[in-house]
Amino acid sequence: MKIYAIQCIILGLFYIVNCRDFYIGMFKRNDFLVAQDKLYKEKIPFRLTYAKYGRVFKCPITYLRVVDRLGTGLGPKTEIIRGGLRKNYVVLRLTSPYNCPIYVNIYVGCENNSTRAVVTSPTTVALTSHTAAGVGIKTQTAGIGAEGEGTKATAGDPQTNTINPA
Repeated sequence: MKIYAIQCIILGLFYIVNCRDFYIGMFKRNDFLVAQDKLYKEKIPFRLTYAKYGRVFKCPITYLRVVDRLGTGLGPKTEIIRGGLRKNYVVLRLTSPYNCPIYVNIYVGCENNSTRAVVTSPTTVALTSHTAAGVGIKTQTAGIGAEGEGTKATAGDPQTNTINPA
């Protein structure tokens, strides 16, 4: 088992891997999973079985993973022919050892470059109280910008929902 793991690590450095689970790059917390594809190719008697996978994406690739679904033997040999990390496209060639069928899941992740911007409008609310003959009247000024802009509403006005305390 140790030899199998060392073989996967050494061959993984050259992007040619003969393992059940091949991945390159890192899938971060806010990244998008842009492809989750299944690839199946039947075995051909007395010939080598190979399959190709190619796809173009709208964003640069940061994560690529190929997982063997059959679980028999070493799994298909995976080669990145064109594209790969930090490119918008990827082309893979999968070759089966021992002439087994190829059945894999392919996961591709892209970086999330969108920024979350919270749009807020600056508003000012000023509450003042005036006393006229012992009756408290509250005036509210609301608007955008300086205090003089906007609309004024007084307590007891039928357009507002405030209650006159007197």
